[in-house]
Amino acid sequence: MLRLEDIKQKVDTGGIFFIADFAQPDNYEAVRKNLQRLVKEGSIERIAKGIYLLPKKHQNFGIIYPQADQIAQAIAARDKARIIATGSTAMNQLGLSTQIPLKHVFLTDGSPRDIKVGKQFIQFKKTNPKNLSINHPLTNLIIQALKAIGEQNVTPEHINRIQTIIQKSGERELILEHIKNAPIWIQKTIVKA
Repeated sequence: MLRLEDIKQKVDTGGIFFIADFAQPDNYEAVRKNLQRLVKEGSIERIAKGIYLLPKKHQNFGIIYPQADQIAQAIAARDKARIIATGSTAMNQLGLSTQIPLKHVFLTDGSPRDIKVGKQFIQFKKTNPKNLSINHPLTNLIIQALKAIGEQNVTPEHINRIQTIIQKSGERELILEHIKNAPIWIQKTIVKA
């Protein structure tokens, strides 16, 4: 029988885990039922099919959920899928926007799905392989943020912020190497930065 103590030993408090972390083909159903029991008791939360959360509880703030990016990365790792933050999520992660998105959107080559965790909405949108062909996370974030801003809306402040990000990363050459698959206007913007 799977107990809360077993989960706590394997998963960090506030951590995301999956049925597959505990189940083998011969005990899958038993593990699933035990997890359902723990959900009913309020010890853990089910955030989507086969995806659970061991909540981190704060005495003043209640349950503290992991950030959307942490949840998305955990799901992508389990599914062996690639993901890229897009739109306002990418802009926020880079500091190009101070607005915290209500919906965090990620492009993926995995399964499309929508997940609600606390007040956060996470959407995985299926995309073509070309959008995932750049194997450099910072370059992907910059490209997706610029796409969200739009060519006509890029300001000198955006360029200065991107320049600072590139300088702090120490990965200028890698970024310049990886932008070759980006639209021309984005390549020019990044080169300018």
